[in-house]
Amino acid sequence: MKRLLTLALALLVAGGVMAQDNFGMYRLVGGEYLDYIPMEECDAGTALDLIVTLHNPTSFSIGGFEVGIDMPSQLFVLNGVFPNGGTNFGGSFTNLLVGYMTPIPVQTDIITLVTLNCLIGSTPPEALYVVYHGANPPSIPGHDGPVYADGVNPDILVPCGYINGTPNVFLFGGVVAVENQTWTGVKNLFD
Repeated sequence: MKRLLTLALALLVAGGVMAQDNFGMYRLVGGEYLDYIPMEECDAGTALDLIVTLHNPTSFSIGGFEVGIDMPSQLFVLNGVFPNGGTNFGGSFTNLLVGYMTPIPVQTDIITLVTLNCLIGSTPPEALYVVYHGANPPSIPGHDGPVYADGVNPDILVPCGYINGTPNVFLFGGVVAVENQTWTGVKNLFD
């Protein structure tokens, strides 16, 4: 029984750690957050907003963040809208080194860090990903990923991962596959 409780506690702690301090990217469609745009919506001249998000931060407020973004060549970032008087010192909307005039309080599990106003220049020939990596220059040497600064003490930098476990955070021009399920297939999950 002791081993079972110890294993359960270890899994709970590991699961909680894995779910914290991750970056994602979404667009808001009809009140739903989607991490893709299907090919049939990728017409040249289409405008869309992509939201850079922080999931389950361990800090009580966010003082700033940094992330590098590789965009497909068919997708152009025109502008960025930062909450709480945010300023980008990174020189472009694909190299974000952002500080907030007033820290963002953590009141929900998902924090909007910036909304990127984008324009589709041409339809992509195939599905492409928006990819995150470390900003240039990175605040944490050796960490090639996003980082945020604590809102109370901006000297506390928190290295982050990716909400889906990979730096490929947004699918541009993709098709969302739906697998057919059979009772046998579902039953096999439990055998």
